[in-house]
Amino acid sequence: MRWVYGNYPFLYNEFMAENSLSVIDVGVETRQNKSYYYDNNARNYQGYLFQYTLDGYGIYECNGKRYKISKGNAFFISIPENSRYYYMPTEDNSKLNWMFFYVHCTGPAVAPFYRRIHELTGPVIDLGPDNVLTSIFYNFYNSLYKQKQVDHYMACEWLYHFLVTLLRSVESPLSGKKSSHVAHAVEWIKKNYSKPVNLEEMCSEIGVSYPHVARLFYDEKGITPIQFLTQIRLEKSKELLLNTNLPINIIAAQCGFSTANYFTKVFKKAMYITPSTYRQLHKIK
Repeated sequence: MRWVYGNYPFLYNEFMAENSLSVIDVGVETRQNKSYYYDNNARNYQGYLFQYTLDGYGIYECNGKRYKISKGNAFFISIPENSRYYYMPTEDNSKLNWMFFYVHCTGPAVAPFYRRIHELTGPVIDLGPDNVLTSIFYNFYNSLYKQKQVDHYMACEWLYHFLVTLLRSVESPLSGKKSSHVAHAVEWIKKNYSKPVNLEEMCSEIGVSYPHVARLFYDEKGITPIQFLTQIRLEKSKELLLNTNLPINIIAAQCGFSTANYFTKVFKKAMYITPSTYRQLHKIK
């Protein structure tokens, strides 16, 4: 993933914020200065903040204890609260950037997620450096960076998906053990994505039932084999859109989509724009 620093606020929707949930702003930042310090009991802000470390580390203090928030760690706080977070140089005084992404949100529907996650994890959430939540944020943030226009209600929908995925990741943490069935399934999908495949065929080849491999796949990667197949097809289609002049229907066929119309529907749902518009906006001329 190629991260670009930035911040994107959303127009405040009073009805959604007061009755459900609402995104205030999201961003990707890097800090390496002691001036980066927030006392969450003295902030002119109310709501929730989720902050995940992409690289380096920062400090989070809560209930008299200090926690090092390293790569793969996050905190989820309700403001105001008796806590603080800040950047601190390493012991040898070298400056190691604290790089992170964050989500500011508000609304009563956020509270049950916040309470349940804290019941399970305590102050610090250890998601690991490779997790589906990062991908979900990256795709949303990348859409904002590329087109800088996402409807507020679409942002609310995304936020709910983000919170559900966060809670699921906490309730069912991935074990360190990798499944050979999942590895074989990934290899098979990458090899056959361009064909109109039936994943039952994959299972007969790797010697496992689809329900079993689907469960293992989801436990390990946080998505289903079908979702993974779609992700691979979309990534390949974006490469062809930007690096060739092939017609949309040919790209659809080469990436395993049954029709150009279906390809456009799937692409627009994931990227919020059509393949043709994506090509026009991002292809180097």
